[in-house]
Amino acid sequence: MLRFLRSGSKRTKLIWWLLTIVTIFTFVILFGTGIEQTSSLRRTDSVGSVDGHPISRADYQAALDDQRATYRRQFGTDPADRDARMIELQAWRNLVAQQLVGKMASTEGLKAYDQEIAWSLKTSPPTVLTTNAAFQTNGQFDPSKYETALRNPQNNWAPFEDMTRRQLPTRKLEQRLLAAIKLSEPELQEEFRYRNERLSATVLLVPPSTEANVPAPGATDLQRAFDANKSRFVAGLRVQLELLIAPRKYSDEDLRAAKQTADGLVARARSGEDFAQLARDYSEGAGADRGGVIDRVIQTAEFGVMGQHMETIQPGGISDAFQDNGRFLIFRLIERVPAGAGAPGGMRVAQIVVKAHPNDEALREQYAALVTLRDRAARIGLGKAAAEKGMGTLKTRFFEQGTPPEELFAAPEVADWGMREKVGKVSPVFEGLDEFVVAEVAGRHEAGPASRDEIAEPLRQLAEMDLRLARSRPRADSVAAAVAHGATLEQVAHALGLTLSQATAMTRYQPASQLSGAPEFVGQLFAAAPGRVVGPVRGFGGWYFGRVEQKGVSDTTSYDKAKGPLSSDLLTRRQQSFFASFVNGLLAKAKVRDQRYETMR
Repeated sequence: MLRFLRSGSKRTKLIWWLLTIVTIFTFVILFGTGIEQTSSLRRTDSVGSVDGHPISRADYQAALDDQRATYRRQFGTDPADRDARMIELQAWRNLVAQQLVGKMASTEGLKAYDQEIAWSLKTSPPTVLTTNAAFQTNGQFDPSKYETALRNPQNNWAPFEDMTRRQLPTRKLEQRLLAAIKLSEPELQEEFRYRNERLSATVLLVPPSTEANVPAPGATDLQRAFDANKSRFVAGLRVQLELLIAPRKYSDEDLRAAKQTADGLVARARSGEDFAQLARDYSEGAGADRGGVIDRVIQTAEFGVMGQHMETIQPGGISDAFQDNGRFLIFRLIERVPAGAGAPGGMRVAQIVVKAHPNDEALREQYAALVTLRDRAARIGLGKAAAEKGMGTLKTRFFEQGTPPEELFAAPEVADWGMREKVGKVSPVFEGLDEFVVAEVAGRHEAGPASRDEIAEPLRQLAEMDLRLARSRPRADSVAAAVAHGATLEQVAHALGLTLSQATAMTRYQPASQLSGAPEFVGQLFAAAPGRVVGPVRGFGGWYFGRVEQKGVSDTTSYDKAKGPLSSDLLTRRQQSFFASFVNGLLAKAKVRDQRYETMR
């Protein structure tokens, strides 16, 4: 319902994207948060393990601090709610990856030497040092202050030397791997043409039949559609989870206190107090430091049952306090945004989030009860164990790494757990933003073409589209016959009541929007000479015809100027793809135990 609003940010998709990218910086994990960190860096209490090797709480906290600092530099605010959980997941992933790659570096005999460590600290200080207030001037890293500190014999650099000693073998392995990734001149030239060869064309589309009496696809139709399109449904490892989501339990007194606070804030805002200042002072949600502003347009449906109430509010108005489990949400309508340019309309709002704070002992009891249920589920299955307690479960869609199901946005580590486990495995109890989650792996499809069952609904839609395209084929044939006898596309369109469109200066890299579902047609246009008519070509939108009006390729001088940036972009993409596959391969074989939230209870 309103769960997604807790992050209140269009940054969320970006963060999920970042979680799927592994670059040469991914494994450079920075331990410690200041000069005097010797004792905390040497703590041994564990928050998890990789192949039996523990990850200390100190290392995790330091990695988390670094991720939070990176977030603040990028977005100018601290992560909150869902964004904060994603940052925690990124820190954990980095530590796991470092363990695995470090182990491989050790196997390869790679070591760090004293001179290398000294040089690395001098020339490439870790982020934990560059962001330390002691080494900054006006909020920026000051090399002179850092160099002065390096020369001071009173400073204890041993923790950072140890940290660098652990990191350097990993960096060396990465450099070796990267050195093997190359780009050839023909590849660069082809990519340049792909991005820069431009074409303008007149396009005529014969749409699929819209007749109401088109029969439902039968078994033969479905199989034909599957055989013709299965290469379009190739994907990586996909997993489906069965979830038991147990909202945190709050006492009547817990909720009463939070509601009283929220109602008081509504009254104060409606009486004229500054909403932004109230958000800064009292909100426990995302963007509180920015006055609670959610930096994207919210559609009415996204407010759930509160949507109808929001429609009655005028710009500048304050909503009632709405309860969402253990939270009360208050919105100020900033403005209504009309629909336009293909984007739906909605509202710009600011929010105040007031959280109920449950009794710690009650939470421990709820957690313990779920651990008992989880142990029972490991023997008889999650669905049966939940049913015995009068609780229900739900199944997610099949998802890939980096595209977790919506049900897990508040507990993203559950999705990571599921990607590593076998069918039937039951998870530990995970703690989300406002709920506990237990999962069982319900389904698993290895990388490759999707099965028919997995894509049943898209396949039905494709088969129905095939039937509708078959109904409109005679009309497309009549267009082709008229063109063959010398008619222009304009004349045919007028005679048959069809509409022409223009694709202007498009590239294969960025085709015209009306051709996004017809890549084969786009390819034939680029292969055709100016003035030639192409078609009919079958696409998801219908039967396509096109006349090439103009084609052009940038000259050699343009290629010479673009070669450097293009090479850098392609090489970076290739490195990212390689490292993602490399680390995922290591993860698939590793035994990872995540105890970050178990140890908190």
